Amino acid sequence: MQSQQIPGTDLSPSVLALGTVPIGSKLGQAESFALLDAYVAGGGTFIDTARSYSDWLPGERSSSEKTIGRWLAARRSHGGGGLRDRLVLATKGGHPPLEDMHSGRLSQSEIRSDLEGSLRDLGAGHIDLYWLHRDDLAHPVEDVIDTLSGLVQAGQIRYYGASNWSPARIEAANRYAQSAGKPGFVANQMMWSLADANPGSVTDDTLEEMGAATLELHRRTGLAALPYTSQALGFFGGKYARGAELPSTPAAVRVQRTFFNDANFGRLDRVNAVAARLGWTPTQVALAYLRAQPFPVFPIIGPRTPEQLADSLPAGELMLDAETAAWLETGVLDHATGDAG
Repeated sequence: MQSQQIPGTDLSPSVLALGTVPIGSKLGQAESFALLDAYVAGGGTFIDTARSYSDWLPGERSSSEKTIGRWLAARRSHGGGGLRDRLVLATKGGHPPLEDMHSGRLSQSEIRSDLEGSLRDLGAGHIDLYWLHRDDLAHPVEDVIDTLSGLVQAGQIRYYGASNWSPARIEAANRYAQSAGKPGFVANQMMWSLADANPGSVTDDTLEEMGAATLELHRRTGLAALPYTSQALGFFGGKYARGAELPSTPAAVRVQRTFFNDANFGRLDRVNAVAARLGWTPTQVALAYLRAQPFPVFPIIGPRTPEQLADSLPAGELMLDAETAAWLETGVLDHATGDAG
């Protein structure tokens, strides 16, 4: 799998990051270990987790971090001592309490407490890329940057990023960081894929979508992006089509509610056409679209099975030209060449 440097850092992880929401919860330990092993065997080096994964389910708290920590420990004990050094390990803190998503948790003590728990459960001496999972407008960006830069100085984290922050707050934070001679955010996580979500379908209003202002920020500054809905919940995975009979599963209902509209079905048609022409799968085309942007993009993939992982991983070697990527989104042909790529 190809690697790419995150601007402003010395981190060069694989271009596809592994999302780990189901690790240790919907996937048991043996299944989780197997998926992590297969990702690494396929060239993956970028693991993204969070302190809060999957605290909304019954069972062990912070189950994703704890399972990844057990996996790293098991691999060390079986001769994989250099594995941690090959990985870019990212996790998130500062998530609001699940019962009140609008109660922010970005005080210095809360950030430090979450980070210390992550370091303990992951069994890691440091976190390569530490994300603030949500913003809290009650805390000035100056205080947040001061806290994070202190953690860098202490050697507990190497770099930090924003997850579900508005572009205005990211810019304000980075302006302060630059003026104070401190590191700023090096990357941003948001909800983004080739498919646009239907208005009102995303019920969690603390999530940040890739809107025009955020896209402009990335294009202007070159800030790295890590979209966490890069596969549109499986919309491009081959199960969905206009008029197709859908299973009544919660996952299918969610995809229908979020992504079923004429514009997205047009994109799906174009994805299928490009996949047929290039010999790729639709999943790989949808991921390649994100990687074809004029700034670094590291799509977060969310496989739950070895088959899903195997479908996604080849996208780490594939590139689309900008004209084809634009055609996938808009359906407008490149006027210079008269075709889509």
